[in-house]
Amino acid sequence: MTCTLDPTSAATTPHRPDPAHPTPRRVRLAGALVAAAALAVTAFAGVSPLLSPAAPAEDAVAGFSMDRARADLAVVAAVPHPMGTAEQADVEAYLVQELTAIGLDPMVDEQLVTMAPDPPNSVWTGTVRNVVARIEGTGPDADQAVLLAAHYDSVPAAAGAGDNGAGVVSVLAAMRALASSPPPRHDVIAAFVDGEEHEMLGSLALVESATWMGDVQVAVNTEGVGNAGRVTPALTSPDNGWALRQYLDAVPSPVVYSAFDAPLNATGQGADLGRYQDVVPAGLELVVVGGLPAYHAGTDTAGGMHEGTLAEYGATVVGLARQLAEADLGSVEEPNLVAFTVVRGVTAAYPSTWSLPLAVLGAVGTVVVIGLAVRRGRVSLPRVLLSWLVLGVAGLAGILAATGLWLAAQAVDPRLSDAINGGVYERTPYLLAAVAAGAAGVLLVLWPLTPRATALEVVAGALVGWSLVALLLAAVLPDAAYAATWPLLAAIAGFAVLAARERSPRVTLATVTLAAAPAVLLISPLVALYFLLAARFELMLPVATPLPMLWVVLALTVVLPLALVAGRGVGWRPAAAAGVVAVVLVAAGAALSAVSTGPRPDLLVYHADADTGTARWVALPVELDTYTGQVASSEWTETRFEASPFHQAGETEPASAAPAPEIPAGRLGTPRVSVTSDAATAQGRELAVQVTAPPGSYALTIDARSGAGIQSVAVNGKDVPAATTGAPSSVRVVAFGPQAGIPMTLTVPAGADVELALACYTLGLDGSPAVDLRPRPASLTTGVHELSDAVLVTTVARLPGPGTP
Repeated sequence: MTCTLDPTSAATTPHRPDPAHPTPRRVRLAGALVAAAALAVTAFAGVSPLLSPAAPAEDAVAGFSMDRARADLAVVAAVPHPMGTAEQADVEAYLVQELTAIGLDPMVDEQLVTMAPDPPNSVWTGTVRNVVARIEGTGPDADQAVLLAAHYDSVPAAAGAGDNGAGVVSVLAAMRALASSPPPRHDVIAAFVDGEEHEMLGSLALVESATWMGDVQVAVNTEGVGNAGRVTPALTSPDNGWALRQYLDAVPSPVVYSAFDAPLNATGQGADLGRYQDVVPAGLELVVVGGLPAYHAGTDTAGGMHEGTLAEYGATVVGLARQLAEADLGSVEEPNLVAFTVVRGVTAAYPSTWSLPLAVLGAVGTVVVIGLAVRRGRVSLPRVLLSWLVLGVAGLAGILAATGLWLAAQAVDPRLSDAINGGVYERTPYLLAAVAAGAAGVLLVLWPLTPRATALEVVAGALVGWSLVALLLAAVLPDAAYAATWPLLAAIAGFAVLAARERSPRVTLATVTLAAAPAVLLISPLVALYFLLAARFELMLPVATPLPMLWVVLALTVVLPLALVAGRGVGWRPAAAAGVVAVVLVAAGAALSAVSTGPRPDLLVYHADADTGTARWVALPVELDTYTGQVASSEWTETRFEASPFHQAGETEPASAAPAPEIPAGRLGTPRVSVTSDAATAQGRELAVQVTAPPGSYALTIDARSGAGIQSVAVNGKDVPAATTGAPSSVRVVAFGPQAGIPMTLTVPAGADVELALACYTLGLDGSPAVDLRPRPASLTTGVHELSDAVLVTTVARLPGPGTP
């Protein structure tokens, strides 16, 4: 079939003002500026619920004492206190002291845990010390318990005020509030958990061995990825309807976005709640989302914690604890809830079972309004379908443009890849630059479309695409479908008004602005949250910009087509202008980074090779500063270094290295391997060894290698079959607090050689040649790597097979 375009038909002629009543250019420009301003205000209204709450004017906030919280936080987040350290023992002692002071009988549950984490071919092991206290309920169903949980360890680089000192002091405040009130209906258990920063070893110990976990019907876990912003239930257990309603009822000004939560829940992201939900019917994970530059950085101190955020955290946990302690826990599983904060103080919620009918309504509405427009000759169906296909390509172009811009910015300024979370640069210009680049990509693809299709046909194509997205989300992630469905319904209404008949320029502009507003309002907070998520994921991925850009281009593919109806089509100029804006914003971000007085992260390691008797300094990032550069004046060369050896085995980052003085024998301890048995079995060569770390070691990594393949591994007497799936040539064992020695048993093919590469880490630079090291200035801090400054001693033990010379 041949389709001939008739330039005189209504369906092929873009909407323009009536020539008999021309609209002055200044009037059109003024109208466009007003519409743009209205949408900008709408975007701010959508994002504003995520802004940090104001610091409270009074001490008491909904039963939460700020003075007491500050005092608690000053102890809990005084210094970095990772698992197994003396500093962690001090925090533990304080928690026991405070729980005892309010009349409870806290227990310290010590467990040796061994498991296979998510990274393949690895084993983690360590002894955790969880602090547990219980308030007895008096109701007939008192043994249906409520769990309030917070991990009290930090990463080596951070004091951990936001992650997770704020959660610790909030749970402590809730236990004080409940203990000073009449006895609750249900038992309330507080668990201050160790080892969360190391693959959640502490919560795994509770799930595997704590008999009282069987009493828990609902868990509230606390977490943080920053030191400011809002507190939101970012993760939930399956069938979350009951738990989310409890949160909405208990919190005066809730903030929740199930389109942000749903993918995290579906992919198993998150922290300790992922462990608890294996045995607990219902649960929420309250997370601080904001102040990202402090995440796992030296700036996450008690003094740096945003007071408004701390107050909200405490009031939320106290209020939720009081409500759950008196709630009916007989049935805590209900169908998932769609919940989203529209503007500050206004949150909508309804069962997720509504998502598919609403999406179907949107799809039917799309078919009806496009069908009516076709009958009236306002649009042509083939060109509507063409517009739909082109918009799909435009969306992909927008994602690629933003991703390319970010990679180009990293190439120009390598610091962006050293601290992706914004610790060394101002994030806002880069975020806006990505959005502008996405708009440039979309507009560039729309440019050749507009001579072939009218603005109404492009909008109709957008409705087709959006209806398919809404149906897909409703089927796969129903909790997230609202972000597509409600903007779709608004766009359908706007299209129906515009397609019914020609409208005046003012009515047209008002209609397209109102039709685009819901997309801007509902998607803008998701863009902000997903950019935060992308920053977190880029610690593990080469680039995660496509995550937030999916939402950006989704909004652009309806907002820009609607704008076409009120404009004069798309030429090359809008795309070029958006591209220029993106480049200017990147330049602004680089300029702000260059003059920023904010602390920049670095890392210094003294690495001694016990086998060669040599040593070197290793500094990250590659660019030396006044702290890392002071240990050697010359001979620095580029190298690669494992800055996160516990989570990302084998992955190295660019670093600088310089020769360092060798430490005399005996000054630095060296890990040792002793063979306890070496026998031939039906399975092959079974080799049992004992690996011993020097006293004071923070962690020990053991890379067991055999070219013939490792068939099985047992650590601390526990078989870990998941670590040897496929008989890998190397398995990494990570032991935290390895003070008592690590027994290991390996099975390899008969006669195969085994090599054990040992790396022992001691936090701080004590014992290294850095006796006169000047401290970091205020402009420098520890970074987001797994390590802080450390002494590293490496050695290799070769255990040849029987009969090997």
